[in-house]
Amino acid sequence: MSEMSTPGLTGISLVEELCLLAIEDDGSVASTAGEPAFGMGVVGACLVELCIRGRLDADVRPGEGDAGPQTILMTLSQEPTGEPALDAALAYVAAGPVRSAAEWTHQLFPQAGELVRKALERLQTRGVIEAREARFMWVLKTRRYPVLEGRELQEAKLRITEVLMGGTIPTPHDSVLIGLASISGLLRGFLSSAELGRLQRRIDEVGSLDLVARGVEDAIHEEIELRARGMMIPIM
Repeated sequence: MSEMSTPGLTGISLVEELCLLAIEDDGSVASTAGEPAFGMGVVGACLVELCIRGRLDADVRPGEGDAGPQTILMTLSQEPTGEPALDAALAYVAAGPVRSAAEWTHQLFPQAGELVRKALERLQTRGVIEAREARFMWVLKTRRYPVLEGRELQEAKLRITEVLMGGTIPTPHDSVLIGLASISGLLRGFLSSAELGRLQRRIDEVGSLDLVARGVEDAIHEEIELRARGMMIPIM
């Protein structure tokens, strides 16, 4: 089973907040959004959220040969969540064979652009962001989200900053968000290299990665190593 229980938060999903972290205050898209880690992080956010919502289950199984334990994802329910990005990811997983979280991250990586588009459109429908003309510039309408469950949610970047720099205790939702944002490279979009170095211990402490997110992290590392090796292949 996934290690993270359902947080007392509805309305804004992990994948939507991850996409918000990739938007600058002026509506431009952060350069980190063009990196493979971001796309894989978006896929991972969908998989984690689907586990939280009871559509998928994560189970640790021994690896084959020299491989370590793997987090296997199994479909529990194909009932739509009402979230286009999540439902698209669920459809892919439900239609495929049983795979590990890392394997599904690689498998769904080519669909990351579609998942991001669906998440942004959903945010626009909710009135959190707006699209400006043909340039498709996504702009935050407000620095704070609408009221959800009787309390106002601060914009994701502000909440993360308060947790990392101010010592605020994160909610389970924010803890996983920080973990995903870290492995996706998104913290570099609003924290300097010096700040990241100084805060790394705090990031490791509060940035919880559940079973699925750890599989996503493995997939990101594998992709980075693969691309690095590809760059070093001599031209014949």
